Amino acid sequence: MIRRKAILSIVIAGVIGAGLLWWGRSGAFRSLPEVDGVRARRGTLEVALPVTGTFETVSSILSFEPPGRLGRVTVREGQAVRRGDLLASLDAVDLQALVDQAEAAGRAATSDASRARAAVETARQQAAQAEAAYHAAQAQLAQLRAGPRASELRQADAAVESASSARDQARRSLEVQERLYREGAISQTQLDAARAQYQSADAAYRQVLAQRDALRAGSRPEAITIAQEQVRQAEASWRAALANVRQSQALVASAQAHAEQAAAAARTARARAAQGHLRAPFEGFVGRIYLHAGAAVGPGVPVLSIVSASGWVTADVDESDIGRARIGQVARTTADAYPGVVLTGRVTEIARQVDIKVGTRTVRVRVDVAGRAEMRAGTSVDVDLILQTVPDALLAPLEAVIAAENGDAHVYVIDAGILRRRAVVVGAANDVDMSIVRGVREGEVLAIADPAVLRDGQRVRVRSKR
Repeated sequence: MIRRKAILSIVIAGVIGAGLLWWGRSGAFRSLPEVDGVRARRGTLEVALPVTGTFETVSSILSFEPPGRLGRVTVREGQAVRRGDLLASLDAVDLQALVDQAEAAGRAATSDASRARAAVETARQQAAQAEAAYHAAQAQLAQLRAGPRASELRQADAAVESASSARDQARRSLEVQERLYREGAISQTQLDAARAQYQSADAAYRQVLAQRDALRAGSRPEAITIAQEQVRQAEASWRAALANVRQSQALVASAQAHAEQAAAAARTARARAAQGHLRAPFEGFVGRIYLHAGAAVGPGVPVLSIVSASGWVTADVDESDIGRARIGQVARTTADAYPGVVLTGRVTEIARQVDIKVGTRTVRVRVDVAGRAEMRAGTSVDVDLILQTVPDALLAPLEAVIAAENGDAHVYVIDAGILRRRAVVVGAANDVDMSIVRGVREGEVLAIADPAVLRDGQRVRVRSKR
């Protein structure tokens, strides 16, 4: 029984297969409507406002400030340069000679100023010594005028008594030594020592006695006169020393001013020497070289030009669309002249006025391009101002989505060669794709054809799949 059922199934399958083969070989299959199939896919949807514009760069024509003769040009036209790169130099011989001369004068002036400051210090020390001598002379004069004090007299009497006692003791000792010498008990040397000790004690006594007598006699008029003259001389010396200090300080100020002038002259010479080199003011490319080594140059004489490596785009946005542009908005720039080159940037300026031309009303927008740009200044470009970015969106081609007048939308999903009408909820769209919010699954194949020939349940032949 089971075997009979299996045989029957095989027969039925064969009949069906033969029927399909006949149908396919007949014109029936070939007469089915043809559609293109596109799979719904995940991706990022960007909605952009397309505008046209012009790519622009910074261009700078460079020349030397000091006049001279062009020594060398170190770059060639079209060469890439970085900011600060050496481009050209004047003949450096004359410029370096001026620098060396100015620096030597500056060193000499600085040395003169140092010596002047040292002279001031010496003059101050001399003035301090003269002042001390003046005060000492005044003190001596005052002491002479005041005469001796009672305490000084008592000290002088005590010194005389002490010296007299020492002399008497030395005399007695000498008498003893003389007797012993006569008796042969001591040598001549010992006797001489006793005599020397007595003589020293006698001299000391006479000295302190004279000092006491002079102290008791008081200051003589001639001594006071001499002391007064010494005070006047000391004061004159002090005043002269102070005048010397002031004169030395004036010399320091003059020497310092001269040193500063010399230093300024050296800085000027170095600055002029630095101006004898042309360096790239920014990163970019050498545009044109106007002069070569040996040419006479000076202020305003063009030597070469530099074009910036980075740039910006100026685009004209229609007045009706300007509300969709905003500062900081991402923009992508392309140009027919540079296939495959895409420059990314951001909107940095939006003009405050409308440019009115024949038949147009536009607003100027600036887009600063990030990084180096390979485009030449003046290139016509197409700019997409990115209005909206939808990440991980389910995307379908615009041709696959059929919209009704009431805002509803639907697609036709191809299921085993049969169209299935599917209502969908759509989101953002650009010129190519539309995001499907609900109604379609990723990977499903959507039909693209004339909507007038599509209907639910219709069998179709898929011409191509994407």
